[in-house]
Amino acid sequence: MKVVIAFSLLLELFSFLIFDLAKNRAGTTLKLLIRLLSASAGLILISMDLLLVRPSSSDSILSDMLVVTAILSMYPCSFEKPALAFRISVILALAGFAMSLSRVFLPSGHDSFRTQGSVSTMSLVLLVFAVYYVIVSVRRFKGIRLFFRNAAVWYGIEDYSRFLYSMAFLCVCILTMCSASVPGDAGIVLDLVCGGVLAVLYMLLYLRAMTGRTFILDEDTETRIKDIIKGNLRTSYIDKAEEDRMMNNLYRKVMLYMSEDKPYLDPSFCMSDLATRVYSNKLYLSRTINILSGRNFRQFVNYHRVQYAIALFKKDPKLKVAEAAEMSGFNSGVSFNMAFKVNTGKTPSEWLREYVMEMRDRL
Repeated sequence: MKVVIAFSLLLELFSFLIFDLAKNRAGTTLKLLIRLLSASAGLILISMDLLLVRPSSSDSILSDMLVVTAILSMYPCSFEKPALAFRISVILALAGFAMSLSRVFLPSGHDSFRTQGSVSTMSLVLLVFAVYYVIVSVRRFKGIRLFFRNAAVWYGIEDYSRFLYSMAFLCVCILTMCSASVPGDAGIVLDLVCGGVLAVLYMLLYLRAMTGRTFILDEDTETRIKDIIKGNLRTSYIDKAEEDRMMNNLYRKVMLYMSEDKPYLDPSFCMSDLATRVYSNKLYLSRTINILSGRNFRQFVNYHRVQYAIALFKKDPKLKVAEAAEMSGFNSGVSFNMAFKVNTGKTPSEWLREYVMEMRDRL
């Protein structure tokens, strides 16, 4: 039974490792390293238990899988820098190796010893898990500006999904601890259940880490939410006709005018200019933009200016930030920096530096 559980988990880990490596040949990021660390550490830990520990047990294999599942459970959300998660993941992987080696070199013939070893590993995982989330929570609630960004709704969804996955992980930990102390056929059944649940949870967490999806909402709903945040409602939102038909038609005209004529490149461009061009009054136009893009007029214009600046940077990475700001319609470098960070989460310099590094890695 332990061999079936072990080889099933090894096959899953190996499949994700190969798939991730094949899909991300262009460059290496910390987020990719966290995923690869999780899969490779799981392969090594479970293999060590199978080959070196005599006799090995299902409990120890499940505790190894909990270690690498915890790494993915702590995977950073889109608005978080991955450095902390990577460091904690390395610490957790090393701790897992240490606990596994202790089962190799210390006498492990007695059932109670093996049970204590598995419970000790799970307790260590939960301790590291708790410390990580305390640090993340403190950081999260210190950055108050994060709550007022346009993408705050999506950030909340990511947080909520992480909470649900964390609760699922804690439930599996409790179930695994119970299986470690239950003898006989009941313990075997619990081990099989734990192995199956862990495999499914690991799959969801790995796909979530790779794709950026939460798997809490359906894909169509997630896409619509992201479209609303980006202000790109010309297809997914408008085609569904969930808003008043006249308002949708007006918004189409606005988006067409913004994309073709690029009036936002004029620093003096204002609501009156846009209202005159699309034959609407300012109040109704402002309400339309606010509802369908989730932004006020100034934020809406700055979004288009930032997208234009990004296109300029991609064409000429050597372009100076001040030049890009002026060419994109901003009155000053300060307003350009603020708008760029609101819309991308990075300053122009940070974005450009990461883009240049990514291009170099691809070459």
